[in-house]
Amino acid sequence: MSDVSPSTSVAPSTTSSHRLMQKGWATQLFAAELPQASAQLRAEIERALDAPMSAFERFRLTEVCRVLVMGLHNRWCRLPYKEGQTFSEDIALWQALWSHYSLSLRTLLDGDPELTPHRAFFLQQALFIGKQLRLIHALVHKPFPEKLWKEIHAYYRFSELLQCALENVTDKLLTSENRVSCYSTYIHTLLIDLANLPVLSSQQILWADRWLPRLARKAQPVDTSVPLIGLFLETHLDSNSGGVLRARIKPSSDPSLRIADLDEIAKTLRRRRRHLITGETPARLKLGEDISSDQATMLLAHLEAAWCPPDLSHIHDMPQSDDWAESKI
Repeated sequence: MSDVSPSTSVAPSTTSSHRLMQKGWATQLFAAELPQASAQLRAEIERALDAPMSAFERFRLTEVCRVLVMGLHNRWCRLPYKEGQTFSEDIALWQALWSHYSLSLRTLLDGDPELTPHRAFFLQQALFIGKQLRLIHALVHKPFPEKLWKEIHAYYRFSELLQCALENVTDKLLTSENRVSCYSTYIHTLLIDLANLPVLSSQQILWADRWLPRLARKAQPVDTSVPLIGLFLETHLDSNSGGVLRARIKPSSDPSLRIADLDEIAKTLRRRRRHLITGETPARLKLGEDISSDQATMLLAHLEAAWCPPDLSHIHDMPQSDDWAESKI
């Protein structure tokens, strides 16, 4: 699978004169107080929705906006956590940006010759925004709206339709792992949802999110037409919720059913814990320099319990029946 980047021979376009594309304006934006900066950026993003431009020009603009929104999001995350704080402006920023992808989606599906070569990156970006929205809701311990799940599932379905779900792209916003795909970003979002979030602190959620780009790449899609026993993540592309864990896969012809094998993720979590116990540092294991060995060990154990629960790992010892073992964490 080849790496794809939106920087490939981009011709000059009318978006270069847009305020969002001007470096000086971005510098002023980040110098402003956070609430004011967020409001200003969201106003510009929403104003750009009505600006006449081609789908490819909008694609270039959205990537610049995504970098700006991520910068402000990181500032929101550094604020002390307060009971009842919803980060509503942060959520509104990402949703405003998501609207640009929705606006260009029909053009992409119709085979726009400029946008089609970048379809994998376009859809991975859109899925990344859905992941960010799930993350923000997790940080403030708020339920994730069903309509947002439907959008996330739809964007992944489009990546399959355009045959780019597994195509690697380079996402420079992911400092821990640049090489991702629509599939791994989709799995990333599903695993955040299954991480038993209510018992995690906001910092623990951010650490788990930082590890997931690399972890999610280890999940592999499996054939749903044959019976399997192991550790699986099941989701339905027409559902209004995330996924569930399964120990057994019953053959199915449901076109919306998707199954991912989590066995390699389970092995990686256990291997990281063993290395930490034997004295390896979190930084050497690419877990970060801002987390201690004890903190990393505890979080890895929590994620293993959430994604690889013991009642599923011992399924081989259970008699086979029509009662398919499952767990919703």
